[in-house]
Order: sequence, then structure tokens, then C-alpha cells
Amino acid sequence: MHAAPQLETEFESFSSARGRVARGVGLIAASVITLLVTAALYVRPGFDLFARPATSVPALSGDYRVAAMDFVNGTTGWLVVDFPSGDYAVIHTADAGTSWSQQLTAASEGHAKYLKFFDQSVGVFALVGTRPVLRRTSDGGRTWSSLPALDPGTAALSWSFVDSDHGWLLAARTSPTDSSPARLHRTDDGGRTWLDLGPPVPEPDRAFQVHFSYLTTGWLTTVSSGPFAYRSQDFGATWSRVPLPPSDQGWPAGGEFFVAVRPTAGQGVVASVVHFASFQGRSGAGGTVRAYPPLTVRSFDGGRLRTYLYTTLLDQLVTGPFAEDTPPNQAQLGTIDGGGSWSVVSLPSTKGAVGFYDAAHWWWIGDGLTAGSADGGVTWTQPTDIGVITPLPGSLQVLDRQHAWFAGAPAARALLATTEDGGVHWTSMALPLLEDRPGAVR
Repeated sequence: MHAAPQLETEFESFSSARGRVARGVGLIAASVITLLVTAALYVRPGFDLFARPATSVPALSGDYRVAAMDFVNGTTGWLVVDFPSGDYAVIHTADAGTSWSQQLTAASEGHAKYLKFFDQSVGVFALVGTRPVLRRTSDGGRTWSSLPALDPGTAALSWSFVDSDHGWLLAARTSPTDSSPARLHRTDDGGRTWLDLGPPVPEPDRAFQVHFSYLTTGWLTTVSSGPFAYRSQDFGATWSRVPLPPSDQGWPAGGEFFVAVRPTAGQGVVASVVHFASFQGRSGAGGTVRAYPPLTVRSFDGGRLRTYLYTTLLDQLVTGPFAEDTPPNQAQLGTIDGGGSWSVVSLPSTKGAVGFYDAAHWWWIGDGLTAGSADGGVTWTQPTDIGVITPLPGSLQVLDRQHAWFAGAPAARALLATTEDGGVHWTSMALPLLEDRPGAVR
């Protein structure tokens, strides 16, 4: 019999020194997601956990990649960038990208990032896949405080905050001898204390990511035996299954389903579903998750091996190359009424990025073209040429009907684009030259 490879989570891929987290799980599934702009910062004990004040950006290098971004209005926003050295930096603009300050630099070792600002002053930042430590700022990023969460034997799978006080953390044990499922934790005081809510889904189902759209309402990304999503309506205390409607051909029987769910706005939610058959011997078809996130699936189709990167409609930024082949067995569904009804969702093209300013109204930009949807991605206007760069996946942030931002990398130096007239005209600007400061804020 063919032995299915075991699941390797992100913190296994980037922090092998901590040990293989889900060893023995043998997850034979497939996925479709990549990180939501989501994460928790590991700071070694015994070092200064406070960042120095923001300074003017030294003009040294443009060799970096945008890893996360968050704008609170048309002029004020923050980016997280990854340097070739393995460090990251948080940079800030208060004048629509005319000038920037470099606020925080530390080691990331390839981990995904979670960045969320609630206004021009208060925000949180963390890394995924390492010891759960949350950074907070109350002065717009000039200074940061560090709040360790849980104990050193855990690693963060996902973070989600709905305001400056209320957040959720999905975490797993890092011991190679502990295969217990991930547990969900909630904070009501901005990350200072955490309440253990236990495993959110029953075994053998497994949870990998959490997203809350309201204080009470949250959704999980899971692998399970059926095509359903998990939803909570009581602050994450309990979770129920929400059936997903089949296509005309129906859902496949048997095997496993990876269901990635993410809220858009209001009652809007998108779900990306991938089915993989169970292994049927050495030459049988099947698949297994090899890394997460981004979710990388090794597919077997009668002895032939292929590796696919699965992504959702609303992917967060991912550094590195993307798979060229279109992943098989993937369905994308959306709802604008909180899961009461679902429709098949598509995009004008697999390239580019999608954003939204409410549950129904979406924008898509790719290959210099743009299109809009007024029904949550079910139908789209004819794409029109606006002559802008193609956004990095997950970077299109639509603030309202008139204002939006996105990042692109058409050449060696990344660019930022913004609009103030509903996407009719866009202004592009080169991102600043930055100082890669190895060893800063370790």
C-alpha cells in the first residue's frame, strides 16, 4: 500500500528546529488557501521587546517584497515587507505614499504575517507559525509592545481581530509526540489574557485558520469528510456545520474535503472547496497536503506526481513563485446572506486580485484590466483597460466606493497604486528604498 506523506504545517516548513507539529496525522486532503494577511511574532526571551521610534527611511535598497498591507483611509496605511536577509520591516505613510517611515524591523524566517489597524493609532501585528506573540501599537506604529500568548510549547496557526480588544488565536502544540488537535483561544482585552475555548471541531476533522467578521460570528478553514463549512455565532464557544450546495454533478463520494472560508464584508463569505480521493494503493489516485500555508498539495493520479498551490479568491500576499498548473477538483462558492444561500463564484481571470467594499460589490484588477461585480462575484462587467500594473494576490484593498489601494511588482522594485474616483484613474508610486537592518529588534 502506498503510504501517504504527512502534513507539514508552515511552522514545520520554516522552523524545523521546533519539530514536526502534526507528525502522524497523515492528512490526505487538499486545500485551497493561503494565508490570510495573518500571523504571530516570535521574540526570544531576554531581549528588548519594544521597538524603537519611527525614523526616516534610509535610501539603501529596494530589494524586498510586500508581504502584507493595511490602509485605514485614503492617506494612512502600513506595509510589511520581507528582505532577502530573512528580516521584515513595517513601514508607514500618512500622506498617501509621498513619504514613508520605517517603524519596526525583526526576523521573520519566512513566516506569514498578520497586520490589522483599527484606526490611525491602534493596530496589531504578529507572525504565523511560531511561538504566539502579539505586538500592539497605540501611537500609529512609532512604538510597539510585545504580548506573549499561551506557553512556549505552542505555535500560532491563525490570528483574527474584529476590534482592538476582541481577537481569536488558533494554536497547536509543537511537540513531535503531541498530535492533539489545534485549540481556539479568545481575548477580550487586546491580547493581554487568553481564554482557552478548546478544539473548535471534532476529530478527525481539523481546523487550520479562523476568521471573525463580527464580534459574535466566525468561520473556520478545515479539512473534513464532507463538503461543509464551520461557523460560530457565539463568540467562538461552539461551532456548527454549514452544508455547501453541490454543483450539477454533485459532490464526490468518500475522500476528504478541504474547505477554506473567509468573510468578505457584512454577511458576505467566500468558500473554496477541494476534494481529494483517498489513496487506493500504489497506483491509485489521491492527494495529500504537503505544506501550509500557502497550501501545497501533492497530487497522485495513477502513479504520476504533481505539486499544486491552491489559493482562494481572496488570497493574502504570498512571496515566492506560484504554481503554473490549475489545481483540479476545486469549487468556489459565495454567500451574501451569512450562509443562508450559496452561489458559484468566479473571476474574469485567474490572475490579478479581487477586493470588495461590501458583501455584494467586488472589484477585480489583472493584466491592466478591471471589472466589477454587484452580486458577490457571481457575474462581472466586461473587463476594461485601465493600464495599471497587475496587483499582487490579496493586495487589493477597497476602502469605499471611491478609494482603493494595491501593491504590484512589475520589475525589481515594488509599486503601490491608489485611486480616488472609483477605479477610473489610478496613481502609481515606487515604494521607498529601505534599510535592511539584520539583528534589529530581535
